[in-house]
Amino acid sequence: MYIFSGPKSQTYPTPEFRNILENIKDIKREVTEFGQTTQDTIAVNRLIKRVDALEQSIYLHSRQLNTMEQALMTAASTKLTEKQRTILNWLTTQYEDDEVYTNLIKLLSDELEIPESTVRWNLRGLREADLINAGTKDNKGVPVRLTMMGKIMANYANGF
Repeated sequence: MYIFSGPKSQTYPTPEFRNILENIKDIKREVTEFGQTTQDTIAVNRLIKRVDALEQSIYLHSRQLNTMEQALMTAASTKLTEKQRTILNWLTTQYEDDEVYTNLIKLLSDELEIPESTVRWNLRGLREADLINAGTKDNKGVPVRLTMMGKIMANYANGF
């Protein structure tokens, strides 16, 4: 689930952004056609300026998303330990979102052949980074789930 879906040389972001940009182009074409049939050139020029400003805003937002993507890639590759990346990978590819924290520790320990204490330490780090949600001492029985940021980071971490 990368933010930008395509080769790095392609500057179009996800399909949603591509659709927005295509709609802006359609609006610009329609405003131009409208401008040829109306006498109110001031109103047409105002519309063109607003659409141009919207288009520039979208491109700026796209560049900011690209910057965020680069930051996430860096964080996923340098801030997560190898075991945390392994656990994130396992959670995204094999986990069915139905285990509570303590049961997941045992399951991961068996599946990944990692000591339970190591799994517990790494899951705690993922929880503190808000990459997973899990129950607490006061709120037991809540299955462990990846947060949205956890899902994004897992996809970046799996690329390394």
